Amino acid sequence: MMETFTWLPEQKAISEEVQYRVLSARFGDGYEQSAGAGLNPRRSGWSLMFVGTEEKMGPIQEFLDRHGEGRAFLWTPPGWSEAMVVQCRGYTKTHRGGPVWQLSLGFEQGFRP
Repeated sequence: MMETFTWLPEQKAISEEVQYRVLSARFGDGYEQSAGAGLNPRRSGWSLMFVGTEEKMGPIQEFLDRHGEGRAFLWTPPGWSEAMVVQCRGYTKTHRGGPVWQLSLGFEQGFRP
């Protein structure tokens, strides 16, 4: 069973990027034929940010490190009612002064049968 990412990011620092996989063929007379590529041509990517002390960042990093190397997990985006399968390809940890750290990461939508 997949684990679930349950931490809540900073609300002002969430963004979604949607990409469509499209196959297209161009013809010599200027026409182009296009169609969605595969069963899931729409793919979402999410950028998230967390700010806090090492005590807050530690468990998040441990979760992400446990799921490195392409191991998927579940996450429910803000406003969604169902969890989606995602992967995290990496993260950046930045010191903000004193005990405060910032953790920036991206989730890429995956699919399961």
